[in-house]
Amino acid sequence: MYFPLSRLSPEGPVVLWGGELPSGGLKYLTFSRYLETVPEGACGLVELSGSSSSLALDALGRERGLPVLALTDTAGAAYLRDQGFGGEVRTVRRLSEAWEVALGYERQGWCWPRQLSNGALVGCVEGWAGELRDFVRDAFPSVRRVVCGFGTGATLVGLHRAFTPEGYEVVGLQPAKGSSLPGWRRWQEQNLGKEDLFHPHREEVVLETAAPKHSDSLAALLTYARAETHPEEMLVIGHNARPPFG
Repeated sequence: MYFPLSRLSPEGPVVLWGGELPSGGLKYLTFSRYLETVPEGACGLVELSGSSSSLALDALGRERGLPVLALTDTAGAAYLRDQGFGGEVRTVRRLSEAWEVALGYERQGWCWPRQLSNGALVGCVEGWAGELRDFVRDAFPSVRRVVCGFGTGATLVGLHRAFTPEGYEVVGLQPAKGSSLPGWRRWQEQNLGKEDLFHPHREEVVLETAAPKHSDSLAALLTYARAETHPEEMLVIGHNARPPFG
């Protein structure tokens, strides 16, 4: 599997550039594995997302000839359109409203991955994260810590499962209170309770808070990594980031 990794500077962190993948984000790796487990015959793909998940499903829908519906708020709708999302976007005001709409499509035969509550997605991440760990161990042996934005929690928990048994530390970053970052959430204020995918893992996986000045997720991750005593030991997971060079 191809993982686009590089350092921005010799003493800086290693960055995984998810934006170089077919959908422009790491969710492509996760959902492509998940769809392999779904019986054939789905009428389409639907998800509650205004960022990377919808973009990944959009790419996978094109590959499979399936329509895609994204349920999101106005900010998410604008972001998806800016990113070239080719499916249908429906704006909703509340999570409960989006949930009911998605449930209706699921009853009609659409595939709804239920990314906020589907624990099976963690295993999908763990599959590709194990390959990433092996690649990083060989290509960047100085790396000892991994930092990832906290969204649904599937990527973070999958990375935790793959990396920590080999002696790495994995940290998830939340937005600062009162600020927002595309695809990220704050656990205390934004969760589904016991139904939430992250709920069983909340005591074992480390969550920290990004600096409040950032509105860009990559900048928040890089600021965190560069503030460490040894930034060259950090691996930054840029979900949909692209390198600033060719």
